[in-house]
Amino acid sequence: MKAGDFQIQRLTQPTSGFDPTHSIQHQGHPGAGKAGNAAKDVTPFSQVLDTKIKETEGLKFSAHAVRRLDDRGIMLSSHEVSRLESGVKKMVDKGAQSSLLLMDDNAYIVSVKNRTVVTAMDMQTVRDNVFTNIDSVAFL
Repeated sequence: MKAGDFQIQRLTQPTSGFDPTHSIQHQGHPGAGKAGNAAKDVTPFSQVLDTKIKETEGLKFSAHAVRRLDDRGIMLSSHEVSRLESGVKKMVDKGAQSSLLLMDDNAYIVSVKNRTVVTAMDMQTVRDNVFTNIDSVAFL
């Protein structure tokens, strides 16, 4: 699966437990619920907020990174994307800002604070480059 396909698939999948057409009622507020509405499901605001936060925590791929993956014939499985996400989470925990992640035969420059893969390259391309403006390296 190409990274762009993965990202599009991820963005088009329905979110679990969140239905934008479902109304949220406030509990404990006078007049919030009438006797006729007692059977309706009530989604707590905190649950909706948690769902939205989790949606933004996933790894993203910039348009440039998607082009580089495509140009260089780099295919990412969902397992490999999970490995990248795990690596980015470790970098977040260490306080990194911009990282070089080396995984198998490929390298990825990642904006850690934005959780975005900025570019991707194979090892042949890596050997011909100098990397600047990174503050950390991880081997996955």
